[in-house]
Amino acid sequence: MEVQFSRGIRIEEEYAEEVGDRADELGVQLSVHSPYYTNLGSDDEEVVQNSIDKIVMSGHMGDVMGANVVVAHPGFYTSLDPQETKEKITQNASLTRDFFRDSNYQVDLGLEVMGKKQTFGTLDEVIELCEEIGEGVVPVIDFAHIHARSNGGLREREDFEEIFEKLDSLGLDRYYTYFTGVEYENGNEVSHKPIKKADLDFDILGQMLLESGHDVTVISISPLVEHDAIYMKIRLERMLDDLEREGTFKEVAQQVTGA
Repeated sequence: MEVQFSRGIRIEEEYAEEVGDRADELGVQLSVHSPYYTNLGSDDEEVVQNSIDKIVMSGHMGDVMGANVVVAHPGFYTSLDPQETKEKITQNASLTRDFFRDSNYQVDLGLEVMGKKQTFGTLDEVIELCEEIGEGVVPVIDFAHIHARSNGGLREREDFEEIFEKLDSLGLDRYYTYFTGVEYENGNEVSHKPIKKADLDFDILGQMLLESGHDVTVISISPLVEHDAIYMKIRLERMLDDLEREGTFKEVAQQVTGA
């Protein structure tokens, strides 16, 4: 379950401890999303410092709760050119990661793949950041953002497989991801939509994940957040049942034919 600080961090440390204890009792793994408006690549140093402060405070609360990742938006392009923006975001994300380490926070800094052209954060850009900064920084894969930014590019199983092939270079044991339906136009996300009312097919992703053996957390960020979380869970359970039955049928057929 993701704890949303998207519009501000309004929680006392004592309550954060209670949330963490309760999650531990129930066997629920937690993550945290820092406030939406963060820009580590801004040409305004006050904006950068406020962004770092928001992510660091989210990291503190995430650590208190026992979360495993704190998700942040890297930033967007302003007056700086693309290369300057990348260098600035790399520097400031690295500083934020170092603060996490110096404070002994047991959480990773997650950098989200973004869904609009004016934002820094294509899949390739986020992977490059993680490679350059190293341990303690991980990609957060938003399938809807990739679908929107590629103008509806996630259509076939191979499209999803290509994402994980690109991620191989990071050598991750597990992946943290988001899923929702999405409306898009000209390579830009317009809005989230319920999964059943959009053209991003969860079943293609789900089938691929079950058969690949990847260790993946999939968080619902649909407008129908709880409903679509349960919908994805049910779809995965049915796919898994089908795979298990198919495996049993194959085993029986082999025994009968002696193959």
